[in-house]
Amino acid sequence: MFNTLNDPAQSISLQHKGSILGGILAGLIPLGLLLLVVAMSVILTALARQLVASAGFFAQQQASIIVLIAGLVVALVVYVVAIVRTLRWVKVWQRGGAGDQARATLLALGFSALVVLLPMVLAIVLPQNPAL
Repeated sequence: MFNTLNDPAQSISLQHKGSILGGILAGLIPLGLLLLVVAMSVILTALARQLVASAGFFAQQQASIIVLIAGLVVALVVYVVAIVRTLRWVKVWQRGGAGDQARATLLALGFSALVVLLPMVLAIVLPQNPAL
């Protein structure tokens, strides 16, 4: 009983019970973090290119590739961790009786997954060589 009364997740879930807007915002957190990491990767790529500009094109290319691969790995880790944490909150909200908030969060997570997958779907569906 002591663990149930002092569980911070349950106290927070009871405070925000039924907040659909809060659920939508919680579901969009992974997408926001992904966009932040991608923006930082682009900025760091430009900075890396400027730092090695005097070394020539191949050094710039190599610096850009290294920074972009590191940014991709960091973005993947941040996105997966954010999704796992958000799904844990959904579980807490469902068990706490905040079903509307949990549904709104899951819908927002589905939307963010669609936004992430849309470029790959378009690359597969659209023709690679347009007819002349």
